[in-house]
Amino acid sequence: MPAKKKAETAKAAAEAEVKTAKAAEKPVKKTAAKKPAEKKTSTVKETVKVQFGGSEYDFSDIKKAVEADYKGKFSGKVKTLEIYIKPEDQAVYYVINSDFSDKVAL
Repeated sequence: MPAKKKAETAKAAAEAEVKTAKAAEKPVKKTAAKKPAEKKTSTVKETVKVQFGGSEYDFSDIKKAVEADYKGKFSGKVKTLEIYIKPEDQAVYYVINSDFSDKVAL
């Protein structure tokens, strides 16, 4: 092989090594993993009725009455609310945060 061709081949090999080294130095772009599409949850409309002794009571109405009553009497953050429906007494008893209780007539 002539000396000129050897020099060109060596030069080409050196350039290839430089390109390979530069490519190795570049940070590799990471592609973010695609998250699966969130399923839309449908809200179910619930209706709760209490029937006793020929009368019917709607739970949403009872809950509204309890909320109106305790907002007028209780100040502070409500963490827990327990509702007890007692149709034979025609009353709803409730307890807020385990320390405040009262009743509402049905």
